[in-house]
Amino acid sequence: MDLGAWIPGTQLAQWLLLVGAVATLNGLQNLVNPAFSRRVYASKAGEKEATSLAARLFGIWNLTSAMVRLYTAYHMHERGAYLLCLGTFVIAQVHFVSEMLFFGTLAVAPGSISPIVVSSMWND
Repeated sequence: MDLGAWIPGTQLAQWLLLVGAVATLNGLQNLVNPAFSRRVYASKAGEKEATSLAARLFGIWNLTSAMVRLYTAYHMHERGAYLLCLGTFVIAQVHFVSEMLFFGTLAVAPGSISPIVVSSMWND
């Protein structure tokens, strides 16, 4: 089995494949253990903003966006898939930035900065 045949040809598609795989793992992790969400959504050291329910919802969002991104990695030519995928990044960007700037539930820390960086790296 040639694993190279499974890797899409363009850099954007490869990026979507990577981000989709990471989002899948993160989504599953949040469904099982809310600790990661609590690290992302901790506005002060030791403060726990994310409940177990919020962590599971975050996990479901990650799995949903992962599904769209993985599909788009292999179907970049489909306008609808491309726009839906772009929308997942826009929604994530708005969410994380608003949580940081307006709601104060996102601290400036490695666990919270990385989703903002990833959600802003859409390029063609």
